[in-house]
Parts: sequence; structure tokens; C-alpha cells
Amino acid sequence: MAGPVGPREPQVNTGGEEGRRPPAGRGRGGAASTSVEGGQHEIVLDRVGRGIVAGLYEPGTPLDPAALERDLDVSRPVVREALRVLDTLGMVRAWPKRGTFVRPRSDWNWLHPLVLSWSQDQHRDVEFLQAVAQMREIVEPHVAAIAASHRTEAEALELGAALGAMESADWDIERFIDADVRFHHVLLWATHNELLAQMASVIESAIRNHDRGVSAQHWVESLVLHREVADAVARRSPEDAEAAMRQVLAQALSDIVGADGVAAGRSAPVKRAPSSRSTTRATGRRARA
Repeated sequence: MAGPVGPREPQVNTGGEEGRRPPAGRGRGGAASTSVEGGQHEIVLDRVGRGIVAGLYEPGTPLDPAALERDLDVSRPVVREALRVLDTLGMVRAWPKRGTFVRPRSDWNWLHPLVLSWSQDQHRDVEFLQAVAQMREIVEPHVAAIAASHRTEAEALELGAALGAMESADWDIERFIDADVRFHHVLLWATHNELLAQMASVIESAIRNHDRGVSAQHWVESLVLHREVADAVARRSPEDAEAAMRQVLAQALSDIVGADGVAAGRSAPVKRAPSSRSTTRATGRRARA
């Protein structure tokens, strides 16, 4: 069974006018110019989006399409399309006869994978990563509990397969991350809740950002904790699944705040104690790891 699929990004029209001015001998409406346009649009979107997140364009700042066209060496239609997508993300707003302005951060669609990715790439500070971890702490333990109650046999097998892929990654970071993402996607899918499934891309972005910055020891401990989650889901034990997932997320948070447990002026959150049965199994497995 294929793993769950996260929400799609906004569809971008790349079939209209050209991106760069066409080279000599090629018409404006040809296939080559359409292909270039798509690539140029993505570049402009990425450059301007990252610039807004980085604070190069403060809230209220007007964005001049002519200046962007000149600075990035692209056509006006490409700039317009990039600004249109940024508008759908809540990052800019176009006012008739006034122009396009950067919107306040509170208006941004923070749960969209593009915005989250730009923000995580830009904000490596502990406070931002803690905010992401806090969001996961609110959502994922309950996802694990619901999955334990609602999962099908096929989904339980898929969860086990994802765990097996993590275990067989053989210290290959990308294979481990892909399997870790798959594990959490299956849990979302197993809730059979379409609203919760929409969190897939957000959680994936958080996992990929986190896993690339941890040590090999994290992998060993993470496998033990993920096994606890998979076992609880297989046994249809919502309480144990929730407690085990809280331990997974507590480990992720400890990687962010470090040994002190306090960062950016905030105390580390209090962790809910797992059931005694879950703790016993985890202790035994840690001893064998």
C-alpha cells in the first residue's frame, strides 16, 4: 500500500507567456520558451519568498515588478505569476492602482510547505525550531492514539515496513530520513481523518530539517522509540501509542534545546509519563540496543 500523500502545493500556471526573452530563432510561444518560463518562475518565487522571510522586504514594503524583472533578468509575466503565488500564501497583497506590498508575518500561511521550508532554512535559531516541535507535540501523540484505534491490518503492516526501512538504512542519512517520513505519514493516513492527513507535508518538513542535524546516537535511540509506537499501534493500544509518541517528540526536542533543557528564555515542556508497560518495554530495548 502506498503511503499517504501530503497536501499539494498551489498549482502554478507555466503554460502562458515566456520567462526569459527567447533566443534568436525561437518564437515567443514555442515549447522551449514555455519550459524556460516554468524554471524562471520557480527561481523568482524562491528568491522573493526567501527574501521576505529573511527580512529583506519588511512588512508594508512595496514590491516593484519592474525592478524585480530587471534585477532577476526575467519577463514581467514571470514576476506577476510569482507574486500571484506569494499572494495565495498570504505573504504579499496586490492593491489596485497602489501596487503589491509585503504582508505582516501574522498573515502568512505558516502551514504551507513552501513557507515552512523557507522559514526553517532561514531561522536556525532554537526559538523557531521549538515552535515547530511544540506544534508536533500538540498533534502527533493524538494522531498515534487515533491510528491505534482506527488502523487497518494493511496500515499496521505498512507501519512495520517503514520501521524496517529505518532499521535497514545502514547509516545512510537520506534513506533513514525517507523511512522516518514514511513512518509518520502512515500514522496520519491510519487515522482516516482527512483534516489530520493535511498535516503530512508540515510534519515531513520538520522531520527532514531535524534529522539532518542529529548524531548517530540519535538514530539508535529513535529506532527504539519508534518501535514502541509501532508495537502499540499493532496492539491497538491508544494509550501506549500516545505515550510512546510523546517520547519520540521529547527526544526530538532534546536535540534542539541541548543538555540544558532551556533555550531562548523558555523552559523545556513537561513530558507526560508513559504507561508502566510501555516504559518497561522501552527500557529493555534500550539495554539491547
